Amino acid sequence: MTMKTSFVFVLLSSLAVAPSSSECFDKSTYYAIDHDIEAIASGIDNEDDLVHFYGGIVRLVAHDFMDYDRNSDTPMGTDGCIDWGHEVNLGLWGSIWCDDCDLTKLYNDKYSQLSKADFWVAAANAVVRNLSVDKTLDMVDTFLWGRKDADSCPGQGDRVPTGSGCREIEDVFLDAMGLNWRDAVALLGAHTIGKAHADFSGHDGYWMPTAVDSLVFDKQYYEELVRRPWRAHNIGAKEEDFIASTEMTHKEPQLMLKTDMCLWFDTDNYYPCCSRSNRFFNGQNWCDWEEKLSDSECTRYDTDNSRMEAVKTVVEFLGGPRPNENNGPFYKSFASAWFKATTNGHDNLKAVSSKCW
Repeated sequence: MTMKTSFVFVLLSSLAVAPSSSECFDKSTYYAIDHDIEAIASGIDNEDDLVHFYGGIVRLVAHDFMDYDRNSDTPMGTDGCIDWGHEVNLGLWGSIWCDDCDLTKLYNDKYSQLSKADFWVAAANAVVRNLSVDKTLDMVDTFLWGRKDADSCPGQGDRVPTGSGCREIEDVFLDAMGLNWRDAVALLGAHTIGKAHADFSGHDGYWMPTAVDSLVFDKQYYEELVRRPWRAHNIGAKEEDFIASTEMTHKEPQLMLKTDMCLWFDTDNYYPCCSRSNRFFNGQNWCDWEEKLSDSECTRYDTDNSRMEAVKTVVEFLGGPRPNENNGPFYKSFASAWFKATTNGHDNLKAVSSKCW
């Protein structure tokens, strides 16, 4: 994801000093990484670039752990190895991880004693903490280290989901990674930060209404999913998705992938559709803005469908009757799911020490 403006790398003299040995990873190192990520971000004055920086770090780790397959002789998982040239990973190399990228420079200059995999996870943890409400989602106590980097990972990109629907969630998150629906719904909540770029995924827009909203890690993703009128978009194209915006209501497009929408609607089997056919704007049905979809309302799941576990989890993550600021259920489940996803396939990982001597 090419940046509109270059990130300004913070001088190393202003950053915390990390220990020089990989025999120990203590809390001072963990929070030094956290501080350094925040320091780099403070030098980015363009909101779109800042969303990309933060969201790109989380995406980097997600693409590293979503290739885990417990049923394979080569399980992969968080191993610091990405197939940069695969279409599903486009945008990671060149703006998040590259010779001239701030995150890579930070690693090479200060933290190369760690594996890339450990550093990436710690950096993503820093993003989550810094963007969570009042910085309350601190995952230091569940962070483990000791991952080994892989020199190569053939086929890595083929295992990463593309956003086509809940069959991918079942194949990747449930069957291959061994997670459950609660874990999957929690991890997808990370879409509350970041942005899709047409040049890389074919999708374009924020999951949130604005760039500012996309700089807060909270439960708004689920609120947007349930309450916005979403209409099918890019119908018939490889990049089928949903959109809730118009050029008159949003500065930037607001989207949901089919993988997002299927947490609430049966969009795998009933597409194209519109989620709320009773919404109007300037006298026009919202569902008919680009194509007539007011007669194709999105279908909810039958009560005996296994995907109702996702629906029930979304309801829980909403935090109660609207309006409320209860991020607790989401934060707790996200931390649990993130721990499982980032430790899958690893033995003998260690907790961070109070202090390295």
